[in-house]
Amino acid sequence: MKKSLLFKYLATGIFALSASMSWAAQSAAVCTNTKDNAELMECLNEQINLRAAKLRKYLAAARKLEKMAGGTDKELVETQKIWTKYSDQHCEYVFRREPGTSRYRYSAECQIRMLDDRIYEIWVDYLAYYDERNPLLPNPKK
Repeated sequence: MKKSLLFKYLATGIFALSASMSWAAQSAAVCTNTKDNAELMECLNEQINLRAAKLRKYLAAARKLEKMAGGTDKELVETQKIWTKYSDQHCEYVFRREPGTSRYRYSAECQIRMLDDRIYEIWVDYLAYYDERNPLLPNPKK
């Protein structure tokens, strides 16, 4: 791998990590009014599904823009595969290290955070402009 490409991925990773840390502190808690564990897990799974659908929407828009700009979406597709593998392994680790039934909650919350962060990352890097133009899709933080 070329050094410049490695640097690009490293810099992107550092930016994403710092962005996700600050955004995670700001993100609102979900599923706070559930009565029991089963209801909590149902709510968390629903939240994961909603965010996964939103990520697919933002990725589709980013891929479309990449192609419209005369480029290819090959790198976006590849980085999404890498991100998916990382996210799955990270949240699986969270699941394995927690004891008892709390592991399900923490793992689901991990997935929600990872999805929220990735949606925002896609928006910043592919869908938002640095000039006066409006982004193709709204800022997912709002």
